[in-house]
Amino acid sequence: MVHYDIVVVGAGPAGSIAAYKCAQQGLTTLLLEKFKLPREKPCGGAVMYRGLRLIREGVPKHLIERCIHGLRFGFPDGKFTEFVSEKLIGITVDRAPFDEFLAHRAADAGAELHDETRVTGVTVREDHVIVHRRDESDVTAKLVIGADGVKSIVARSVGLRPERKPPEEVGLGMESDIYVGEDGVEQVTNGHPDILEILPVRGRVSYGWVFPKSDHLAIGVAGAAPHMHPLRGIFDKFLKDLERRFKIPLTPSKRRTHFLDGTGVVKENVTDRVILAGDAAGFIDPMMGEGIAYAMKSGYYAAQIAHEAIEKKQFDKHHLGRYDEICRREFADNFNMAAWAASKGVNFAEFLLSRVNGHKLASDIMAMVARGEIGYSDIPTVVIRRLPRELPNIIRTLIIKRMMNSNS
Repeated sequence: MVHYDIVVVGAGPAGSIAAYKCAQQGLTTLLLEKFKLPREKPCGGAVMYRGLRLIREGVPKHLIERCIHGLRFGFPDGKFTEFVSEKLIGITVDRAPFDEFLAHRAADAGAELHDETRVTGVTVREDHVIVHRRDESDVTAKLVIGADGVKSIVARSVGLRPERKPPEEVGLGMESDIYVGEDGVEQVTNGHPDILEILPVRGRVSYGWVFPKSDHLAIGVAGAAPHMHPLRGIFDKFLKDLERRFKIPLTPSKRRTHFLDGTGVVKENVTDRVILAGDAAGFIDPMMGEGIAYAMKSGYYAAQIAHEAIEKKQFDKHHLGRYDEICRREFADNFNMAAWAASKGVNFAEFLLSRVNGHKLASDIMAMVARGEIGYSDIPTVVIRRLPRELPNIIRTLIIKRMMNSNS
């Protein structure tokens, strides 16, 4: 059997970032992907700046569909709240070439990349891990990073996740690319194709999105699985609502279904010689449903802990547990506050966001959150710190709003 320091299972953003970092640190690294690259991936394709910062050389321009500078939130009454920043808060990409870029970036750093290689399970021994591959010989490693998605074979093989997850822990979504041409994208976005739009789904505890790409829109819906049946009917109804609003036909090219799991910060993601990252761990923002940046960051942390484990020759669950500590420290406050806000429902979000609409301070804070400069839990502190110097602008905005309302 061939032996490696690290085997990374899954060449999505989490796995490829982990493999890149491991190889860069001088570890013999094998990156396995079950599909042939490039491969299709159900995802809106919005990558927040907090994740982009890990790619120091930057994302090649030809992979960037749109540079994003704003967020727009819709409400059931048809009103919107918009936050726009001069700073880049993210990009939209086509996941197939973006993921392929990340995987080959890892290979260029020294990782051995094998696509079209399906892992059927892993077996943990006292002094190594065996990775079982369908139609190919097994390989061994000192440590495995499982980044193989929400239905992770690695996680199930080592008992970190059950064979079937409880329905209340699983999210369900459907999305599609809607080709409308560059002019159509301009029309739909009112000339602002640099803004991501998050919308409620009528009659459901869920949300939808409209993400602008170069010549098409990524449109989707997602929510807790018990609220997302029948999924296709909910998606098609969401599209029809958008057609009436945009006054343009929206024909899905192909509907793609995907599962979501946002329980990563409350679950164990390590056991002896195994670390979970990305969707396999369940690192998804409960409010925005955003997972790519968190996947990339968790992959980075997994590689960091893997390197420490190999240097110290300590591969037990206790020592690898520092990975969970880091991820909880970095993600938990954000996820917990987002989950709390989401539990209050769309009426609470409308009450809160509508009152800060148009304020520069609010736009600055939303940009800082999206860029990863602060977390949701840091917002009150930032507001208190900046409020004194922003107060004149806030008062001025309130006066203008009242004057406009009184004249209308």
